[in-house]
Amino acid sequence: MKNSKLLLLAISLFSSNTIVISQNFSKQDEKSGLYGIVDGDDNYIVKPIYKEVDFNFGYKTGLSLVKNKNDKYGFINETGKEIIPCKYDNVNTYPMCINIVQIKTGPYEYLNGIIDSMGKEIIPIKYGRMEYYPEDELLVVGETGTSELGVMNLKGEIIIPFQYAFWSKQLSKGIWPVGKNDVCGVVNMKNEIVVPFIYEMIESYSPELNVAPAKKGGKFGFIDRTGKEIVPFVYQDAWPSGNYLAVKKDGKWGLIDINNKIILPFEYASISSASKTTAWVTKNENEDVYEIDVLTKQKVGK
Repeated sequence: MKNSKLLLLAISLFSSNTIVISQNFSKQDEKSGLYGIVDGDDNYIVKPIYKEVDFNFGYKTGLSLVKNKNDKYGFINETGKEIIPCKYDNVNTYPMCINIVQIKTGPYEYLNGIIDSMGKEIIPIKYGRMEYYPEDELLVVGETGTSELGVMNLKGEIIIPFQYAFWSKQLSKGIWPVGKNDVCGVVNMKNEIVVPFIYEMIESYSPELNVAPAKKGGKFGFIDRTGKEIVPFVYQDAWPSGNYLAVKKDGKWGLIDINNKIILPFEYASISSASKTTAWVTKNENEDVYEIDVLTKQKVGK
């Protein structure tokens, strides 16, 4: 009975907090064009002094992401107090209060790091490149002044040393297509080679089909997560799109399936995307993209 009362109390508190959050809104001041936060009665709780106010972060911490007049990002609480100062040029937030922040150092250069919900640096803001992969809970990281990349965990511990080429592709369920010494292969998170370094290029793995476009002998094909050839290396270009593979042959694009069966014939100037039932294509150069049914080969809505 005691546990039931505690549970009801927790539900009540959660419901109360949810109502408070849902009754507050960002509102743009018509005169200044700036945003503040108002309550359910349209009264300003936080004055309109920000270019942006984002509540998406607030459901976990009670904080809102804001951008000030100087285009700097920070976080405020429900009273408008800056809990994390507006000093960052960009902020990407993720579950578990992971905040990748950037500070601009040049026209196209940034320093990257991670701060917690109170602004404390978890990983120093000193890296030239940082990409977070929530599924693996790992970061692809590059130091400034070098083109080499490695892998780091959320504690800042190096999992794979900084040794792979800057173009290295996305992590995919514990494996990583990488380049080194002008050849490409795939390694796991122990830095063991799972696909040999014999390719001119390996792109990121398709989440739907678990294959990656690769280039060998000047031609493109597809390999699986062990390096097994799934689609032969006979194409001029190739990339995965949903449940199909877009490939180029004799200067024209077509769609094939994972068994190299032709779904759309090689007669298109471009294929920009594909789903299970349709694809977006152009038949000739400089024409508008249109949607086609992959079964009937007819324009959708025609």
